[in-house]
Amino acid sequence: MGNSCSCMRRSGEASASTPSNTESSVEEQIERSKVHWSTLAEHSSSGLIAEDESDCEAEAEVSNVREFMELQRHPTWGGFFQTMGYDLGNLWKSLGELVVGEKFAEGGQAELFHAKVTWWNPKDNELDERERCHHVVKVFKKGTFLRHLKSQLPHGLLQWYVEDMENMESPTPKVIPRYISRVYRGILLKNGQFAFLMEKDDFDLRSLIERCFQLRVDKGRGPFSNEDGESMMYDIALGVEFLHNRNIIHRDLKASNVLVQDYYRVSKWPKWLCYVADYECSVGVVGTGFFRAPEILQALNEQIISEKPEVFSRAADIYAYGMTCYEVLTGKLPFENHPLHDKTSSLINQVINHDLRPKVPKYVEGWARKLLKRCWQRDPRARPSMGEILDILSTNSYYVRLREESLKEKFGENHRNYLKHQKLI
Repeated sequence: MGNSCSCMRRSGEASASTPSNTESSVEEQIERSKVHWSTLAEHSSSGLIAEDESDCEAEAEVSNVREFMELQRHPTWGGFFQTMGYDLGNLWKSLGELVVGEKFAEGGQAELFHAKVTWWNPKDNELDERERCHHVVKVFKKGTFLRHLKSQLPHGLLQWYVEDMENMESPTPKVIPRYISRVYRGILLKNGQFAFLMEKDDFDLRSLIERCFQLRVDKGRGPFSNEDGESMMYDIALGVEFLHNRNIIHRDLKASNVLVQDYYRVSKWPKWLCYVADYECSVGVVGTGFFRAPEILQALNEQIISEKPEVFSRAADIYAYGMTCYEVLTGKLPFENHPLHDKTSSLINQVINHDLRPKVPKYVEGWARKLLKRCWQRDPRARPSMGEILDILSTNSYYVRLREESLKEKFGENHRNYLKHQKLI
């Protein structure tokens, strides 16, 4: 599936708080977003959609029903795959009614739609209303075959679902804070298209960066204050650590793949909470532009990426984390103003062979500059782990320490230790 909506811009969210509802605005923003869509490995993208569109949609619909029912029969995590609004066979009953609304974003393989969910269980509806929870569906495009998509699911996602279900059925369920975007189920729509049912957050971090950068009076600095920027770096690190502890490699970390909740309506600080997103279909993605580590760029350059799966590692995510922090601290994309920006092959050569990295402005604090430098090491073994990064953030940032104290007070000393039988809230 490969982050099919990665880097997709949530249409209408360029202003973050005043989304446009016009169809032209949606299409314009989707068109602009195409330059940010992530790349899929050739072996992952080939065969997902049949070449003859007139035949593939009907073929995919029949194939997807058969494949979905097979997934439902899995003895451990079959319950992750369920229908909404109709029953498919006798194994799993529909969870509730689903009304798919307007499209608000698009990626290379999938589209995002607003969704209205009415659960059969009244308690679930009460919970959604109490927590002001809204939903979206990430729908893979017509003609996409589920038999190919299923190989792109990270096993950690399904294992996490199993642990979450075990916890909810426990007489003493445990609770931990949420650090990533919520993916509830893999569902099959009535027309045979596969989709993820997900919780809707307010906007993506890239949109927020651009909005705040435009509004900032001091144009010689980044988009956020130190307290807000460091809090965001902390949130993103917590999210990546959560995934890594679940053996999920993100493969396409960047600000546009981080979702943001406008927290100011709840508390004056932090203003925003960030959640790592687009991890649910990461296998097969080869990332985006210069967010990719040198070892990935090298394998792509030599056209041996399918033979080098080991380059997609926790260390590669750490490199991308450094680039994402660069976005947060400066508001800029990697090398966006570099003299070689339009000469991609030359720029890639400089990154791989001459350790070229983005220039970090002097206004970025020294400890943060050192952190970026460590994340951007050529040797993956020289990069810090996410646990080390969290320690660095806590040691150097007063605001991060405040966040940690708050989390410990609410969730306990082990708020970062994701053991089994803990429920995501």
